[in-house]
Amino acid sequence: MSVIEKLAVISDTITKLMNFVISNELVKSDFDEYLATLSAKNADNTRLQALIIPYIFERRLTDKRKTIIELYEDNNSDISKEEKEILSYLSKSFSSVFEVKRVLSNGFELYNLVNEKNYKVLSLVKMNNFRGITPGQYALCRIFPMHEEYYLLEVSNVLSSINKDEVYKYTIAKIIEKPEDAYEENPKKLEQIQKIIRDFGSKFLECFGCDEVITTNLYADNLINLFNVYCDEGIMPDKNVIEENIHQVETNRYFTVSDFKNSYSDFMEKSLEGFSSHSSIYDIGIIYDEELGLFVLPFYQTFCKIYEVDDYKTIQGYKDCIKNFLENDKVPANIIKKMAKKYPSFMELTNKILETNYSLDELLNYYKADSVEKKIYSSASVLYASKVFEQMMNLVSTKEESKKKDGIDYSNVGRNDKCPCGSGKKYKNCCMPRE
Repeated sequence: MSVIEKLAVISDTITKLMNFVISNELVKSDFDEYLATLSAKNADNTRLQALIIPYIFERRLTDKRKTIIELYEDNNSDISKEEKEILSYLSKSFSSVFEVKRVLSNGFELYNLVNEKNYKVLSLVKMNNFRGITPGQYALCRIFPMHEEYYLLEVSNVLSSINKDEVYKYTIAKIIEKPEDAYEENPKKLEQIQKIIRDFGSKFLECFGCDEVITTNLYADNLINLFNVYCDEGIMPDKNVIEENIHQVETNRYFTVSDFKNSYSDFMEKSLEGFSSHSSIYDIGIIYDEELGLFVLPFYQTFCKIYEVDDYKTIQGYKDCIKNFLENDKVPANIIKKMAKKYPSFMELTNKILETNYSLDELLNYYKADSVEKKIYSSASVLYASKVFEQMMNLVSTKEESKKKDGIDYSNVGRNDKCPCGSGKKYKNCCMPRE
């Protein structure tokens, strides 16, 4: 198959997938709901096409959690050999944040900020479609591998190098959302993360004397910080200080915490504020899984209490709590296995409350298929190994330091305001940091 023929088959296959989404009854119904959640039911063709690509490659449907590609294959028995091969490669596509290194005659050289790897990608369309993209910019792209080459499926956004902090925020959010993207294609990064998890695991046991610590959101940040300082600087926290930061909630109950609903644009600020900034008080479990790393799980003690108390109905929000732990992608299968091992009544009670009849394996395959199929290391552990996260922390630290000088707070001073230092000059002509 020539390059032109290959590109034609790829484009034709993608078009067929798009038509399948809007013509298949099951998929169209779900796609309409998907558009509704994005307030895009009446989107024009340009936006619709921009939304349908991530939908095709990220959505799973039916109780067997089939991808759109798998559903397409199930509903089309006459797929050619070439098309079937293209579909197998398309199923390996991934989106990420890339720095544009070079613009080529037929594609780009890109650096993936998430997994810290370089890619040469070939375009499926003429390069004049990307006329505004230049080296030094950052692009949100979806690419896929085929025959030892990478192809560009879409460019959903382009950001200037001036907006580096926004790029870093988005990259970190991507790592938190899907930590496996940081290491699945980069063996060296995977090895680094595995070493961090091994090293930090022994340090967690040394620090706390066990593999889990339960406190409230008012004190969780302090405990995490004590652990971080021990990992980074080797300073063992005083046991009394640890004890001072271990507290119990008055009543174990599950409820919705509005502070968790952060957008990509403000999640970094919210994360830096920490759990203690939340207006509600709830329990938090800080858990170290020796295989997957550090997990910080709100309402973990409440989840445990459901299986400990004589009457689970005394735990407010018990059913929603169970559903949250099962449906939350940030809770790995290992945590559920731990619960099942810890509480002999786990499956019996879970089935009773959810009105199901699962075995443990069936429960995990339904709710935790991704983490059953492959190891998904904790986002916290993956961030420890991320260059972008380190650079973002340095950037934040520099900005915080620049807000204060000689004991004077410059944080709320406008460019044209009088400088607080007392010089009489405008802030922009005096103490304002030069970039």
